[in-house]
Amino acid sequence: MMLEPHSTGSYRHPDDPGEPTTGEPRLSITDQEAAILSVLAKGRTVIEFGTGLGVSTKALAQTAELVCTVDVDEWVQETIWPDLPDNVVCHSQRAELPTEAEMVFIDGDHSLEGTRADVRDAMRLATRLVVMHDVASDVVRSVCGPDWLFIPTTHGLGVLWR
Repeated sequence: MMLEPHSTGSYRHPDDPGEPTTGEPRLSITDQEAAILSVLAKGRTVIEFGTGLGVSTKALAQTAELVCTVDVDEWVQETIWPDLPDNVVCHSQRAELPTEAEMVFIDGDHSLEGTRADVRDAMRLATRLVVMHDVASDVVRSVCGPDWLFIPTTHGLGVLWR
């Protein structure tokens, strides 16, 4: 996969047609955020909302027992999924996901409605831990409650222990 570094420390794909809901180019997690996710996922079963460029998926898969990722975008399915590790199972619909996992990582639709739906579904599925990317965004952060821990990374990570 040909990812290009971005000035934020994240990565982009030169052929990315953009997010289905906004048309904006996808921007991955940073290397620092990847390292944090790897630590949090160690030995866990993880569900990921939004494969995106696969950077977070690969970081989770480095230490997780199993990662079940879901992304509705056909470009992601055709371009990103074939390069994911063997302990990653890809799903095109949420209905295909397992009914629970120890950890849920959210990096999906960043609209208010989409983020609310992601958090609602994560709270139903996660038995131990919910982690959300892009909490530096006012829209995303507004969905987090008072029990969330905020990690001040480039894009911000929110962590909720269950």
